[in-house]
Amino acid sequence: MAKYKSDILELLYHNRSTYLSGQMIAEQLSISRTAVWKTIELLKQQGFSLSSVQNKGYQLTRFPEEWDQDMMALIIKQSSYFKKRFVYKEVTSTQLVAKEKMLETDEPFIVVSEVQTAGRGRFNRNWDSQGSKGLWMTAVFRKEVPLHKIMTFNLFMSLAIAKTIRRVSGAEAKIKWPNDIYIDDRKCCGFLTEISGDASAIQNIICGIGINLNHELSDFQDELAVKATSLMAATGQKINRYQFFEELLTEIEVAFQQFITLEFSDIKEEYMQYSNIWQRKLRYTEGKKVVEGTAVEMMDDGRLIVQDDEGTLHHFISADIEL
Repeated sequence: MAKYKSDILELLYHNRSTYLSGQMIAEQLSISRTAVWKTIELLKQQGFSLSSVQNKGYQLTRFPEEWDQDMMALIIKQSSYFKKRFVYKEVTSTQLVAKEKMLETDEPFIVVSEVQTAGRGRFNRNWDSQGSKGLWMTAVFRKEVPLHKIMTFNLFMSLAIAKTIRRVSGAEAKIKWPNDIYIDDRKCCGFLTEISGDASAIQNIICGIGINLNHELSDFQDELAVKATSLMAATGQKINRYQFFEELLTEIEVAFQQFITLEFSDIKEEYMQYSNIWQRKLRYTEGKKVVEGTAVEMMDDGRLIVQDDEGTLHHFISADIEL
């Protein structure tokens, strides 16, 4: 009954606040009650939890631990921007897969994997991508963008991610300029942005995002034990990965539209309110340049101005900051 799975799942998903009778599902999809029952049993076998009450019907109560192809297709179907999704059990990195898939499609798309064996963050650092505990994805945006605007892309995206974390989990997510997300000075999310285009404009933005959702603190080893956290570790509440993915998708679509139509100056004040670097003496590293100082201002183009102990002002485009 796999051929009816996506249709029945869609009905249950959009009506998950109530019960749907087997008869109503059968009539709406023009299939037999037996086909409905067999498909419901298949959904249960694949990790979906459904409440079944006599004379009321079925209600979807919980999603599988692992990413389900049909469920992810249903979420992407609701997207106003992304047109395709590629869901995997394991990849080297979603970023590498996305670059391969760009050769096959001209549409905006999402790559998600349960596990990454070679996940990478900024400065080519490893990203520990444990299965069923996080969200490891790459979003590919297909849009011609002027070269001068791209520097602020990460600022729009990081604000979208921080907003999603706050709304879904209640955790006080903060942004470490330009695009790492922290909770209580522990990192829970980072992302890597790459671009392709020509001398006149950018045509593709490939944004790889890694978010620790349901890790225990004991999952983080070595130096990560004092530097990393997850939404569950911070709040004590397990995160519904599908709900989080759906909310994030909506938020980054809004942020991308803002990035295209607005200037960073239009959202700068809100971004600064989410930032965790103000009124703190920190170490800033950009290439061979290392400065200890205090952030004093953010420019309308996203550059950060840091003042050192001697009063000298330093401009940074994308520094590594040690909290």
